[in-house]
Amino acid sequence: PPLIRYRPAPGAGVAGAAAPSSRGVEDTDLAVILLRVLPVQLGGTGSSRDDPPEAQGMEIISHSLAAPPSTDALSMICRAALSLFLAVSLTACAGRRVPLPAPSLIAEPDPANIESVVFLVGDAGEANRETHPILTRLQQDVEYWSERVPGDSSVMVLYLGDIVYPLGVNPIGTPDFPGDSAIVHDQTRVVAGPNALAGGARGYFLAGNHDWGLEDEYEGFVRLASLSQLLANIEAETGAYVRLAPEAGSGGPMVVDLGRHLRILMLDTAWWVLDGGQLGAEDYDDVLGGIRDALTESGEREVIVAAHHPFRSAGTHGGQVPFWKTLGVRYLLTRSGAMLQDLTSLPYRELENGLRSIFSTVKAPLIFAGGHEHNLQIFETTGPSDPQYSIVSGSASKLSPLGSAQPGMQFGSSTPGYMRVLVERGGGVTIAVESAPEQYLKCQGTEEQIATCVGEGIAAFQTIHSQRLK
Repeated sequence: PPLIRYRPAPGAGVAGAAAPSSRGVEDTDLAVILLRVLPVQLGGTGSSRDDPPEAQGMEIISHSLAAPPSTDALSMICRAALSLFLAVSLTACAGRRVPLPAPSLIAEPDPANIESVVFLVGDAGEANRETHPILTRLQQDVEYWSERVPGDSSVMVLYLGDIVYPLGVNPIGTPDFPGDSAIVHDQTRVVAGPNALAGGARGYFLAGNHDWGLEDEYEGFVRLASLSQLLANIEAETGAYVRLAPEAGSGGPMVVDLGRHLRILMLDTAWWVLDGGQLGAEDYDDVLGGIRDALTESGEREVIVAAHHPFRSAGTHGGQVPFWKTLGVRYLLTRSGAMLQDLTSLPYRELENGLRSIFSTVKAPLIFAGGHEHNLQIFETTGPSDPQYSIVSGSASKLSPLGSAQPGMQFGSSTPGYMRVLVERGGGVTIAVESAPEQYLKCQGTEEQIATCVGEGIAAFQTIHSQRLK
């Protein structure tokens, strides 16, 4: 029998398969990876859309070692072990971790001089108002700026993917739908306060890989369609402006102009990584062509490109993986491009190369904002094909560590939070990081203890870093 089993298509059975789980490649049994994944990747080919699933780093649902390894398999293990030994030797000489840059603060601009406000919030898929202080604090922030910034629709919230963990929104009528719906409702309430409604604040929900249900093609599209329909129902019930962006099954870009100085391009990078082009609505050249046109036609407006996958990262998905994590297996898989959701995977590198070509020949966006990593990061450009600033804001409901500081890194923190971009009437742009200590990511305990913790957590959020981008 196969050593690794994958989720069957609806209605199809897999004889003898173990009970499903949501574990990905990085959490899989070491022996399974050594037997079936590492031997493929050590050839240096990386993963691509045409490779078999196990070579693409697709989600592994269950595995079995019912049959003893063959002689060939043992040979593969030996080769993998040798590679691990060599990597250990190289890592021993790699030097010490480079500290993250110290945060800094600038004076907050006068609200009377602000034309528009954009909030960047990522990976909120486990957050609810009863246990996660961030949602109430974010709503307070949205209410504050909606009241003070004149003009209709001057405040915008961008949810940067992974809206619902672990597998997106299940179809209406299924047992998991009520829980999924509650998570989405709590996020939409951020733009449903009285000031937000009066000022026409907008909430855009960008899809992440989990919103696709970690599935490609049509099965992933069904999950996104469920999310889109749920948002439409909530908008009809509450009057809050909440939309999936871009629409289900599209890679984007969805283009929105905000005020006189800003254009926002919203992409579905999970569509690219999970082979959404096979749905037939558009192909990869269409997406890149749309980005090129939107940048070309932006004129003097500054541009924010928003997506789930970030452009740069000093976290796990950016390749900053300690060698000793999972005995070096995660390190080797990341370096080889086997981890489909990492920035080193071949599908993502295809997207990155296309973006770099456009940025270097047409116009580099002021900001490329993503989530995916469960932390907060700001990078300044280090080359002509980079965005002017690369942002990671993905710690709304989960936290993950940061590695060493990377070239151009301005800020990094593994704490719960979000970011706020202020566009001034004269065209200036600033960014602020709002965060609280780690213990306020999620409150636990008795009902009374949770209520106390949430109240303290809301008050604990503050600006821990701010800087001028323009």
